[in-house]
Amino acid sequence: MKIIINSLLILMLFSMAAISVWAGPYPPAADQAGSTAVFMDDTAFIAWATGWENYIPGDAMSSTWQKPKNALGPAQGTSFDIVSLGRGGEISLTFDQPIKNGPDWDFAVFENSFSDAFLELAYVEVSSDGKTFVRFDNDSLTPNPVGGFGSSDPTDIDGLAGKYRQAYGTPFDLGDLTTRDEVLSGIVQLHRITHVKIVDIIGDGTCFDTGGDVIYDPYPTSQSAGFDLDAVEVRYESGVNGPPDQPLPVSPQDGAVNVLIDPDLTSGPFTDPDTPAGDFHYKTRWQIARDAAFTDKVLELASPVSLTTLVLTGSLLKADTTYFWRLQYFDSEDVASEWSDSFSFTTTTVSNDTSGNGIPDDQELDPSSMVDLNDDGIPDVDQISGQYKVLNTVPGGGRMGVAVSGPNVVIEYLEAVDPDRFPETSGAPAPRETLLGLISFRIQVQHAGDTETMTIYLSEPVPEDYQWYKYDSVKGWYVFPDAEFSSDRRSLTLFLTEGAMGDADGLVNGILIDPGGTGTNSSGSDSPVIPKSGSSGINGGSSICFISAAADGRLTDISAGSIIADSSRTFLGKSSDCPKYARIKTHVFYFLRDAAYPDCRGRTGRFRGFYKFLNTLL
Repeated sequence: MKIIINSLLILMLFSMAAISVWAGPYPPAADQAGSTAVFMDDTAFIAWATGWENYIPGDAMSSTWQKPKNALGPAQGTSFDIVSLGRGGEISLTFDQPIKNGPDWDFAVFENSFSDAFLELAYVEVSSDGKTFVRFDNDSLTPNPVGGFGSSDPTDIDGLAGKYRQAYGTPFDLGDLTTRDEVLSGIVQLHRITHVKIVDIIGDGTCFDTGGDVIYDPYPTSQSAGFDLDAVEVRYESGVNGPPDQPLPVSPQDGAVNVLIDPDLTSGPFTDPDTPAGDFHYKTRWQIARDAAFTDKVLELASPVSLTTLVLTGSLLKADTTYFWRLQYFDSEDVASEWSDSFSFTTTTVSNDTSGNGIPDDQELDPSSMVDLNDDGIPDVDQISGQYKVLNTVPGGGRMGVAVSGPNVVIEYLEAVDPDRFPETSGAPAPRETLLGLISFRIQVQHAGDTETMTIYLSEPVPEDYQWYKYDSVKGWYVFPDAEFSSDRRSLTLFLTEGAMGDADGLVNGILIDPGGTGTNSSGSDSPVIPKSGSSGINGGSSICFISAAADGRLTDISAGSIIADSSRTFLGKSSDCPKYARIKTHVFYFLRDAAYPDCRGRTGRFRGFYKFLNTLL
């Protein structure tokens, strides 16, 4: 939006005052330490948009600013050489050569904001055919509506275009999209992005970020309402490219014996003659089979997450069995190497299930146990079968059970798994807490490709903010959408299709492999979180509270003090207590924690950064 000149100075002074004191967890404005803003004349840029499609202007804008050609070519860094999208409008830009996924960020979007705080925002999406688009994840922490002359804190904004003032672009990394279903299926090819779509965000609270939170930006505005697009500049283009070098399998070594049934497969480093030109390791295809010709496969998957290490659970392999494995590397242009040499290994002859009931011996219920998770009046230990299994969890000190009801569907194996067994991934983060750890099962379905319904039972109710998390070697950690909790939250129903999302072996072979468990990410952020700014601004005279806690985690002392913006200062409070959330009158309370602690469920972990106490009465 274009603002009358005598308002600009007021806005800019107001914005500078607010932002100099308050900061969120994301990178700051251009020219500040830690900013990701990219200047329009940066030598990293090699190209820019050369065409446009589907310009759909939104409301509250003059025809003066409806000039899509102004978004073509390099960024100008002015207030006037732009195309306005209007409220909710959009445009797709095209390029002479497709954009490719290179190291770090790949392209940048430029808006025409006159200050670091007057920020009109937009979603960013990419496509390799102009039809199917994938939107970048985004987060907005601006808590209050922002008026037409209001300001936002750029450190409250992530993954949205318009975060930086004119002449400075917001960078986007195609690598952030590697685990999206459209990318994994090949519909969107990150080495050949032909379209970048910019979609204006209406700042009145009707638009939402990836997490479902409201996005606020200046509203209402007029004449050139909404996002004002200057340019999209490109860092990496698709071009001539050769294959990576043949990978080297490392472990288990060829001919290894007595290998555990849950080994990690590891390989050597990725090398490629095109690495100096920006090529890099994009994904790895793994195969495990019972025969050297790889016709009897037990796993086949191409993963952008498991590049040189593939973590297996005990539900995939069987004891006293010889397996063959190999791998193939893909570069950022999706060009494949030769297959590696094939290695073989034989799993241990000592079974961890000597009773043969499909549960590891050290996880079985005590024979005298009276646990009855399915509440049918019969102890679970007396009902262990191919249709129902219950075990002791790791960690958590509780019990979990799995039941199936389909004809000729058999639970062959069920094990409890510590979540720390699986690494963090570049997609969704691992749950910060799990209720009873994870379980992993191997289920034989009646027909390959069948969709099965199964019930998970838990020995304690699942908190309201917990969801069913899964880990697989292709997508990494993610919240599984096809899970329905019972009203008492002591059980849930899963709907899994063999060979589809949720089946960790990557094959349509009649076997479901599935690690998962209940968890949450709502306990805070690893990044410092400081009070947020809004349209009315936050002045330096606000107060913050110091908090003391009893051994059981209850707050016992709250006293006001001055603002402490220095993250090296530690607020009062015991590092061994669980974080609590509280609201008292209109104050917001924070404290800093950076210490090992036993958390609310007995797991050892680590909190870092400011933790916000808000919106929940003790």
